[in-house]
Amino acid sequence: MTSNGNRVVRTMPQVRNVLTIVSVLLLLIGITDAGAAAGDDLDRSRLVVKLAPTTGAPQKLSAGTTGRPSFDALVTGDGITELRQPISSLPATHHKAADALRNRLAEYVVIDVPVGRDADALKKQIEQLPDVEFVEYDVVVTITESQLTPSDPYFSSHQYPLRNTGIQPPADHGTAGADLSMEGAWDHTTGDTNVVLAIIDTGIDYDHPDLDSRIWYNTDEGTDGWDADSNGYISDFRGWNFYNHNNNIDDDHSHGSHCAGIAAAESDNGIGIAGMDWNCQIMVLKALGASGSGSATGVAAAMTYAVDNGADIVSMSLGSMSPSSVEQDAAEYAELNGVTIFAAMGNDDVGDPHYPAAFPEIIAVGGTDSDDNRAHPFCGSPGSNYGDYIDICAPGNWVWSTVPNGSYSYKCGTSMATPHAAGLGSLIKSLRPNYTPAEIRELMRAAADDQVGRVSEDTPGFDHYHGWGRINGRATLQALTTEFAPNLTVPGAQTVTELETLEFIVSAEDSNFTPVSLSSDTMANATFVDSGNGIGVFSVTPEITQQGVYDILFVASDGVDADSATVTITILDGCLCLHQADLDFSGVLDAVDLNALINVIFFNEPDIQDEGCPITRADLTCDGVADAVDLNYLIEHIFFNGPLPCDPCTL
Repeated sequence: MTSNGNRVVRTMPQVRNVLTIVSVLLLLIGITDAGAAAGDDLDRSRLVVKLAPTTGAPQKLSAGTTGRPSFDALVTGDGITELRQPISSLPATHHKAADALRNRLAEYVVIDVPVGRDADALKKQIEQLPDVEFVEYDVVVTITESQLTPSDPYFSSHQYPLRNTGIQPPADHGTAGADLSMEGAWDHTTGDTNVVLAIIDTGIDYDHPDLDSRIWYNTDEGTDGWDADSNGYISDFRGWNFYNHNNNIDDDHSHGSHCAGIAAAESDNGIGIAGMDWNCQIMVLKALGASGSGSATGVAAAMTYAVDNGADIVSMSLGSMSPSSVEQDAAEYAELNGVTIFAAMGNDDVGDPHYPAAFPEIIAVGGTDSDDNRAHPFCGSPGSNYGDYIDICAPGNWVWSTVPNGSYSYKCGTSMATPHAAGLGSLIKSLRPNYTPAEIRELMRAAADDQVGRVSEDTPGFDHYHGWGRINGRATLQALTTEFAPNLTVPGAQTVTELETLEFIVSAEDSNFTPVSLSSDTMANATFVDSGNGIGVFSVTPEITQQGVYDILFVASDGVDADSATVTITILDGCLCLHQADLDFSGVLDAVDLNALINVIFFNEPDIQDEGCPITRADLTCDGVADAVDLNYLIEHIFFNGPLPCDPCTL
């Protein structure tokens, strides 16, 4: 962790509990300062305070107080009246980690710095309070957008991301086939109305003829001005406005409508465009204002709302060069609850981390053009960012989609790439409702088209410019609908001596990326642990008398088909006691043998060998040390006919 002015910088991926709060930047075709660095975007008119934890769940603000004595006293004494809790606590979900994180999110409080008050001094004063964990500045980044009116609205000529014929307006060029192969993908599924895709953005034109029937409605809420479902939001019957703190989700910018159309426009309806998913519901969460900017606290609150109200997929075409603690806490909360989040890489054509995409819980999406190359420049901004945190890429340059007032327009940026990926994510969910964020990430990576861009950038396997490749809808969904048996890999024959430990790995993979479960035969003193992701670990520590040859059957199953294989394990005799044999070949166990054993135990002479069982410095009393206790056992047996220490070996 390093200090940078008034800000603490944390490295990825251990981003936790420090750093500046992020504002939200719409990633479209132009930004006011393409080279802005982390920390240059601090909004000193607003502080985000992380309160110290207390016993029990955090409570909602009551009469402008938090229940933290030192913090409440300072706020009251300073006359601070603008105090907000962006995310309040909810009842327990019985998921220990998620509940703990949910309570942590409820400990963030936002303060608007009073006019005329020294923000740095107030920040420093609050940081010294015992009730406060840390304080961060909020960040606001404003975008500028160029205008381009297309001449032709038809799908066949305007939506190259879905069907690239090589003639792409407005520049009338492209590479045929450099697309997402969606016509082949829709043969497998066009989506499911039970899947909910949340768009966190500038809102939506909910009357648009290509969007109006897709809007998610909160059926537990009414329109009569009260909180019928007790979720903390009044009349949130079709989403919420986290920018103005009301239920007006109307798009006063156009960016949110554009992203929504890319992901899930009404399709096969004879008008307008086709979306990636034809049937999912669009949960509209407005976190950005008319200028195309907002705060990380608003975005984090929207993410948390999406999780708590049933979203399966979240698309966020926004970000900043500065990370945010509250935003990452919300991202981790989403992952723990099985909600998959896609976020844009940014448009600065740099390799610096862009947040929230750079958080490890989020699938980071880069942008390509109609030739499958990484887009740089975009139409008005430097180009798609790159770095080791990128997962996949998708078309983002000159993308045609819905905008307010029932219209359509072009926009460019990783903003446009992200809803393409999120829309494919919702199609995956329609076929595999129980898929986790990790499984969706792995499937999209594995099915992506590799080495389709510039040779210098799109190198084999993972690269910093395209991630694992440009997503392929047909390959992704075909992998889920074509059944393949898992392929099990096991080691060859294994040998172990009694009392020693043998451990080896078995693995399996499925060509359609379906999760594989592993199992094995039972065996005394053995364990088999299915570690997940097609990896299992077998371990055995055989006891005395367990020598012999064993065939252990291992099975890999994807729930439909199975593969099996056998590993032969030979256990050698590790007997630590005397067999009925004369150690000096006289046929009598006597003082000569005792003398030989004394030399072995106390004088490090070579072990006495017998064809049936070697006598070694191994401890006859099974404590791992050859010592006088062992010798006493032997003396007792040789001279006084006492029992031997190790059953069932007898003379």
